[in-house]
Parts: sequence; structure tokens; C-alpha cells
Amino acid sequence: MSKSKDKLKLMMERYLNIIKKDEIELMYGKGTIVKIHTINFSITTTSMIVEAVIILGETINEETLDRRLVDYLIQDSIPYFFPELTSCKVMVRWDV
Repeated sequence: MSKSKDKLKLMMERYLNIIKKDEIELMYGKGTIVKIHTINFSITTTSMIVEAVIILGETINEETLDRRLVDYLIQDSIPYFFPELTSCKVMVRWDV
């Protein structure tokens, strides 16, 4: 993977895990972090796909298995990182 993609992933992870930490821990439980696994840009359009992994902390139950918050936070951050993009798809998976 290129160094520029690694830097983008790191910036997005810091945004989610530091700036939005309170929201993530409120929704998914204390100690939860989000890792950006991959970022793929479309060659033909101004869109991208982000694969995020939610690594659950202390609380693991069915109430915490709702991907909407991470999806929203990533979608909301895209204009700050990639102002030229017109769309972003987010795939979320879980880990413990």
C-alpha cells in the first residue's frame, strides 16, 4: 500500500478514535476503537469505498452491533479529507 493511503487511513482513524471517541464509546462501549482497513478509489468516477473494522471493547451484546454510527461518522468526515469526492461507500465489519 502506498504511503499516502497509509497516512489517509491514519488520519481517519485518529479522527474517529480521538475526536469522536466519546460518541463511539457511548454507542459501542468503553475501549472500542475503529480501524480503517482499506481505502479504494474509483478509477472512472469521483467515489471511494472505505472498509472499517469496529474492534469492540468491554461491552459485547446485540445492542452494540449497529453499524450506523461509524458509517455516519465516516461519511461526515469525507468532505474534510476528500473534498473532490462525490460519493463514499462504507463497509463495516466487527472484531473483538
